Amino acid sequence: MLVTSYNDKRIENTLESLSRQKRKPDVVLVADGGTAWDIRSLCERYGAVLKVLPGNVVQTRNKALEFITTDIVAFIDTDETAPQEWLESLIKPIEAGEADFTGGITKHREPKSRPEAYMNMIEDYVYEKLVPSNIAYLPMGNSAWKTEIFRKIKGFDESIAGGGEDYDVNLRALKNGFRGKLVREAYLYHDHSEMNSYRKLIYKRYSYLRATAKTYIKNKSVFLGIRSSTGGHIDHPFYLVETLMKPIALADALLRN
Repeated sequence: MLVTSYNDKRIENTLESLSRQKRKPDVVLVADGGTAWDIRSLCERYGAVLKVLPGNVVQTRNKALEFITTDIVAFIDTDETAPQEWLESLIKPIEAGEADFTGGITKHREPKSRPEAYMNMIEDYVYEKLVPSNIAYLPMGNSAWKTEIFRKIKGFDESIAGGGEDYDVNLRALKNGFRGKLVREAYLYHDHSEMNSYRKLIYKRYSYLRATAKTYIKNKSVFLGIRSSTGGHIDHPFYLVETLMKPIALADALLRN
């Protein structure tokens, strides 16, 4: 079990939910990018192994993978909490030989702001529309993988960050013959409450759009990205802003490539 953290006190809720799993993780590894407060005591309280691995989330994950010794590694983020059956449901298809990597869906609590509501709606769209038609869109935060996959594809691409690295890993895994599967019963709760202003939302979504555009360019799938971005509509006023940001983010990614 791999939890990537950085200055997020919601990790206590994450670790608490992992301690209540019906299928206990062999080990919970917290890969921390350099949290300022005493995360070590918290990890000790829940029996988690802490590794301080400075860097952004992509760099920290790559470093953390070197410490994974189990055949299967599951990912959960510090803004997520899992019901008791989550891990068992998530890894069951892998152990049964039905898939090499799996991912579950996310659910949300009642949003406290319109930016938070938009993040929830975007994520619901990904799981309801994109992932069922193409497993390459599966987010990393609720997923489980045969560890050998990361050895084969040489981990995450550190030149991509902001969310696009998930899509890139999925594409490379699929190109190498590994099979992915969506497991709807393996759900967890995703807390977007930190997204409480439109300024934060613009920064978050633009970073994601630019990273995803870079992934499309790298994998020569720009047309696929354009087609997926025009395949639905989010009933929220910010959707128009995001639509306008997409060509700008693509141009930005082309210039940085």
